[in-house]
Amino acid sequence: MKKSRWIGAATLQSLLLFFATTVPALAQNERITLDLNNVPLISALDSIQQHSGYRFSYSLELVPLLKESRVSIYFKNHSIEKVLSLLFAEKGIKYRVIDNMVLLSKSPPASTKRTDLPGLIQVIKGKVVDKESHSPLANVSITVLNASMARGAITDSNGFFLLEIPVGRQSLQFSSIGYQEQLAADIIVVSGKETFLTIELQESVKTLREVVVSQGQSRNRALNSMATVSAHVVTPEDASRYAAGYNDPARMVSALAGVLSGGNGRNNIIIRGNAPGGLLWKLEGIEIPAPNHFSRGQGDAGGLFSIVGAGMLSNFDFFTSAFPAEYGNALAGIMDLNLRKGNSDKAEYALQVGVIGSEASLEGPISKSKKSSYLLNYRYGNLQFLSEGGIIHLPDNQKSPVFQDFSMHINFPTRKAGEFSIFGIGGISKTGYYSSNDSMMWRRDPGTQLDKVERHLIGVLGVKHTLLLPNKKTYLKSTLALSYQSDRLTSKELDNNYHFWPKDSSRYSYPTIRFTTSVNHKFNSGSVVRAGMTYSHFFFSIYGMNYDQNRVSQVFLDQHGNTGSIEGFFQWKYRLSPNFEINSGLHATSFLLNHKYAIEPRLGGKLNTGSNSFLSFGFGMHSRIEPISMYFTRIKEPGGAITQPNLDLKLTKAMHYVLGYEKMLSKNLKLKAEIYYQYLYHIPVVDNPGSIISTINNLYGLTDTAYASKGKGYNKGIEITVEKFFSKNYYFLLSGSVFDSKYKPANGQTYNTRFNTNYLVNALAGKDFNTGALKQNTFSINVRATSHGGFRYSPGRVATDNSGKTYLLFPPEETYSQHMSRYMRFDAGLKFRKNNRSYSWILSLDVQNITNRENVLEVEPNVDPRNIIHLDPTVTDLGIIPVLNLKVEF
Repeated sequence: MKKSRWIGAATLQSLLLFFATTVPALAQNERITLDLNNVPLISALDSIQQHSGYRFSYSLELVPLLKESRVSIYFKNHSIEKVLSLLFAEKGIKYRVIDNMVLLSKSPPASTKRTDLPGLIQVIKGKVVDKESHSPLANVSITVLNASMARGAITDSNGFFLLEIPVGRQSLQFSSIGYQEQLAADIIVVSGKETFLTIELQESVKTLREVVVSQGQSRNRALNSMATVSAHVVTPEDASRYAAGYNDPARMVSALAGVLSGGNGRNNIIIRGNAPGGLLWKLEGIEIPAPNHFSRGQGDAGGLFSIVGAGMLSNFDFFTSAFPAEYGNALAGIMDLNLRKGNSDKAEYALQVGVIGSEASLEGPISKSKKSSYLLNYRYGNLQFLSEGGIIHLPDNQKSPVFQDFSMHINFPTRKAGEFSIFGIGGISKTGYYSSNDSMMWRRDPGTQLDKVERHLIGVLGVKHTLLLPNKKTYLKSTLALSYQSDRLTSKELDNNYHFWPKDSSRYSYPTIRFTTSVNHKFNSGSVVRAGMTYSHFFFSIYGMNYDQNRVSQVFLDQHGNTGSIEGFFQWKYRLSPNFEINSGLHATSFLLNHKYAIEPRLGGKLNTGSNSFLSFGFGMHSRIEPISMYFTRIKEPGGAITQPNLDLKLTKAMHYVLGYEKMLSKNLKLKAEIYYQYLYHIPVVDNPGSIISTINNLYGLTDTAYASKGKGYNKGIEITVEKFFSKNYYFLLSGSVFDSKYKPANGQTYNTRFNTNYLVNALAGKDFNTGALKQNTFSINVRATSHGGFRYSPGRVATDNSGKTYLLFPPEETYSQHMSRYMRFDAGLKFRKNNRSYSWILSLDVQNITNRENVLEVEPNVDPRNIIHLDPTVTDLGIIPVLNLKVEF
């Protein structure tokens, strides 16, 4: 333990020292050469932008003056300051250089007090692009709506803009001829960190028809322009806003309609009654293993929390059904994560310490003139502090849970060859149990006889390239990534003679190389096509062994090798009118191990019915490859022969049908409802006429069972959400789901799945209070309540054998027939942000399960000597967990 702490602290210090000494050396002092004769001043600005790394940002009121004023200049290898001082001499224009951005205005001289910008000032900048083609949009007008005086800017030829505005919440309006006007409301501007926005404007089908998109409408739009239904845009601010979000993207989405978590000690994502393993994780456009600490092993799509913190993320899409055609290998949902880019103009740092661990984040320019940047984040944590402080209860014999993770995003834009980026995430977590020599403790807790070690490792390293072609209507996107996932579990049992005997041993590793490429072409404002392919090559090393009561070993997995899969897609979006669009597509998957394949049509549409209301529909066929280990399960036949019956398993498949309705009740208040039906088939089940076993109920684990692709299931339900977007310093979100989740195993009967809680209710709310003399500090209160009907279990009955001995009998008709007790949880969060001149600090307290309710997640029926059945909780949710953090941004 001491060694792990020392390594974590040393790594953190080394990172800080390296970047503190290196980043300043990267700053560039660019020189400019110009030869212009009697040209408009605005043309001179364009020449500087074309021949240097500097950009200009100015308000619309300056455009006439820039066009009318003419200049003749000759500079050879001069500094930008000298060029600007002569260029704007006696022109009535004030300029200010911030990194490589030049702000122009008609403001009074620098000696005059700026009454329109009181208090603390910060930079907000960004880029505006076409939503379909991703081409930069020049001359887009940006207006600050809540400024005390008219303030704004227009984008340059590369779509960039920059503004200096007061610290606090600000709202910007973006408008351009031929595009729908868009509002970015209540953006947090803080003193310790510049704010960067990427704004995507939708071209109007009819340019004469004025369309204004409000904040709520823009939040309805998925980042993926091909999505029509069951899509949610999640922002990093949501993680800091939602109580007990812990900056974890998985916990963020568990507040949405139809999304269950595995409990407050897990971040499993159970979507519309589907098992967590049906979720696909993507990062920068390519599939990755589920990125979580303290995973329970293969098949577990969750863990204690994510290895990718929200501070590393930009906005991302979360899908719960009927996915667009470019997504494959998913049955339940999609987490399509994007890493944000580091600040390309200024070095910025963040440090956080808390009761769980420490974190450091570093970002800044590699080359200011070329706009390349880096973003790095490191975390180290140890849950022993919470245990020793009595905040959480860990068993006396549990080894301290320790974790570390690292994330990076390095970005290299070029002028002609497109944009390159290197990204990576990695995490390691380890825990386990010590065996006890106290036989009395064995009687109280048989688990103290086990000596157990659990170790989980995950890593992803990739290179991404995006190229916008000269026609400004086509872009190419390609990603090459290497991922690695491994898990090791070993357990030994201490007998009465204090001898260790092996009990279980399993280990697996999956190095995977993936390459994906796609092309997107915008024919016009109403027609866009996208097509691409993905090749994945899997390497695997799998071993599983267990022991029976007589300590006889059985190896049920022992395989090494490699195989692959190929996926391809085509999709077309067509806007028939300003009020109706349709998305159609096809996805194909081929699994090379056993040559199973799937052809999956997709279709979706959206209709604007007027009065800010929309109808949408979606249909899709989807498939997923089972974990590699399932195909190689070794079964010992009665004659002693070893077979691998699962090699011929088909792809697990599902058909999704969705009908949705949305209405903006007011500018910031949205009503959304969806009704859905999902039919699942080719589910692996035990091929025995009397069997009730299906992988549809699995949470995790290596399998030692023979399966056949004969199972079926369905999920159906309705979801309603009322969301008030953040405005006037408060927000709330209310969501309710009523659903039914069933499955059919080999015996042909229909049963509840273990995840069929029948209903789910979520309620979130929060309010900010502006404090300080200039009201530029913020105190926030956030609350959350969650309730559902409880996971399912099979109750069992008391039966008697021929000798008169009682035992538990589990009749098939009672499979998952009962609910555990109703699940209820209340969370609360407090946060205070203090903005200073050049830095800010944030003190936060998140309290999970404030009522300390012991929700039961798993039970085991047992018979006592009086032949009475007792439900012994085998897994209960964590109690109250207060997490205190202090973060400094500078």
